[in-house]
Amino acid sequence: MAGAFWAKSLVEIGDPVLELRYYLSNYVMGCASRNPDFPPGLFGLPVTDDDPKWAGDYHLNYNHQAPFYGLYAGNHIEQADTFEQPILDYMDRGKAYAKELLKIRGVYYPVGIGAKGIETSMRPGKPRAGYENGGCFLGQKSNAAYCLVNMSMRWYATYDVGYARKVYPFVLEVVNFWEDYLKFEPTSPSDDKTSEALRRPGNGRYVIYNDSTYENMSGVLDFNPIVSLGLVRNALELATEMSTALGVDKDRHEKWQHILKNLSQFPTFVKDGVTVFRLSEKGNEWNEGSVGIEHIYPAGAIDQNSDPKLVEIGLNTIRAMSWWNHNGATTGFYPAAVRLGFEPATILEKLKELIAIYHLPNGFVCCLEDSSTVPNTINEMLCMGHHDVLRVFPVWPKDKDARFLNLRVWGAFLVSSELKGGVVKYVKIHSEKGRPCNLVNPWPGKAIDVYRDGKKVDTLKGERVVLKTEAGVTLVLGQKGAGVPAAP
Repeated sequence: MAGAFWAKSLVEIGDPVLELRYYLSNYVMGCASRNPDFPPGLFGLPVTDDDPKWAGDYHLNYNHQAPFYGLYAGNHIEQADTFEQPILDYMDRGKAYAKELLKIRGVYYPVGIGAKGIETSMRPGKPRAGYENGGCFLGQKSNAAYCLVNMSMRWYATYDVGYARKVYPFVLEVVNFWEDYLKFEPTSPSDDKTSEALRRPGNGRYVIYNDSTYENMSGVLDFNPIVSLGLVRNALELATEMSTALGVDKDRHEKWQHILKNLSQFPTFVKDGVTVFRLSEKGNEWNEGSVGIEHIYPAGAIDQNSDPKLVEIGLNTIRAMSWWNHNGATTGFYPAAVRLGFEPATILEKLKELIAIYHLPNGFVCCLEDSSTVPNTINEMLCMGHHDVLRVFPVWPKDKDARFLNLRVWGAFLVSSELKGGVVKYVKIHSEKGRPCNLVNPWPGKAIDVYRDGKKVDTLKGERVVLKTEAGVTLVLGQKGAGVPAAP
């Protein structure tokens, strides 16, 4: 069994410190994520206290999701598939909360839940700030939507219709919630209360009221929190994809696309002379923590394919936050930096500092969530396949040799490649579903020879190329004229 786990993928990056932590982190998750009904809680399996902090539960505003991030690209789908069962088991209670507390459809999840539909954060007796009907919501409306980031990673990495059929009822209830909770408000070019970046031509925009960016015990709620704006986009895109694959709810696509087209833009403001993302349009403005970039990762709303202005604002925000060496929430900060193309040497340097400061010899940090920081960051640096665009060594020092085997990316592709002497030696792509593969040319300015079973079948040119693939077929790419690549 152990051999099968390690055979799923491989990375070699010539750095013993980072490689050890990469594999040690995967080992921790391999040990902890085995029971599909009882995934690991905040502290994983080795809990040595009868009363661990936060009941050791599933915190849904990133903590439960984060440990699994690196498993999808690392091709450890079996371990990743322990994530969602508590989420699905809680649906009846989530529906009841939405109906009773907010008078809307869908599911309304508290901050923390347990297995088998258990409510871990109930506080009976005298009402407390942040609790509604005994449930601990802390002003947040986004917890159920946050659960979809993992489901979207799993879906886009495999395009497994059986998985879609399993989780789509929950996906749909999350969308039902936001269809009802969002408000469509008229806007005008003369509205000086809204920045130019937030105005939209036409009749109006969708906005979010009374939704805390952070766990908020004070009762002060935010307007258009940036995390929720990213999570709603992800939810609607995922629902559209899954419903199409399942052949259901196509009559709802028009509404979903209208929301996506008219959803409020991500709020920004000027800090220390540069434009950065703001935590909310009104309410919380700034915090050094990573919440202000979670619309980038894990919500996936911005990457190197996005409007260059948004990418620039994102990079400004990464620099201003500088959340590199902290115990917690690095799981989103580092991958967000990679998605935007931040300086690769800096990312690797900061990862090593983080390991030296916080990571324990047994693979743990504070909570299980940080198990994904190193492997997920390295995977994205070596092979990024987001929004149907595949890049090999996209954010990797060109003078640092590295290779990887069978990293899994958007489109249900397993990708292998090697960088040596500053040159990509080959790209090997195994297609599980036969989807087209949109590839950024690893050899800029050069043509690409495509091989199948050792025989050249095509030559492609351009900064980006589209590979036609077949399910179960492996293609090997090399620079034109270099001969058949020696791919493993």
